[in-house]
Amino acid sequence: MSNKFKWMIAAVMVLGIVVIAQASVLNDIYMPVIYVGPTITPVPTATPKPSDCLVQNFHGQKLKICFTAIDYKPTTSPLDEWVDIKNIGGGLVDMTGWRIVSDSSTNFKYQFPDGFEIKVGQTVKVYTKSGTNGASQLYMGLTQDFCDENNNNCFWKDNKDCGYLKNESRQTINSFCYGTSGFSAAPVNQ
Repeated sequence: MSNKFKWMIAAVMVLGIVVIAQASVLNDIYMPVIYVGPTITPVPTATPKPSDCLVQNFHGQKLKICFTAIDYKPTTSPLDEWVDIKNIGGGLVDMTGWRIVSDSSTNFKYQFPDGFEIKVGQTVKVYTKSGTNGASQLYMGLTQDFCDENNNNCFWKDNKDCGYLKNESRQTINSFCYGTSGFSAAPVNQ
C-alpha cells in the first residue's frame, strides 16, 4: 500500500471522527461509547429495612419513628433497662401523648412528656430507672418496688417480651419482639 493511500485513509478517518463529534455536540445526537473492561458496581447505601420501621401518614406528613435497640437484661440492675427510639423520617415529631408499652408491664405504660420533640435523625434512649430527662434521654421513673424480684423483671421481661410504640391516638407505629428464638422487629399492619 502506498504512503499517499495511507495518508488519505487517515485523513478520512480523522475527518469522519471530527464530523461525528461536531454533529453530536451541535445537534444533541447520542454517540455511544463502548467500554471494554471490568463492570463497575455502585456501592449500595444503607437504608432501614422495611421490617424495622412502620411508615405512617400522620397529620399530613410521613413519619418513620422506630425502635432501634434495646437492653432488656442489663448486667447491673433490672432498672438499667433501656430502649432506643429513632426518627428516621422527614420531619420533627411532637411525641406528646405517645406511649411505650410492653406485654409484660400491663399495669404500667410509659408516656412521653408533654412537649417532647424528636428531631430528624435523633435517637432517644428511654431508661426504666429514675433520672433527669434531657433531649436524648428520658426516664420512666420506675423503682425497685415496681420490679418483680423473683423474675428479675421490670418493664421488660428477661426472657421473652414484645414492645409497642403508640402515637397519641393509641395507633401502633412500631413493634418488636424478642425471646428464646432471638430478636425481631416487625411492623404492625393497621
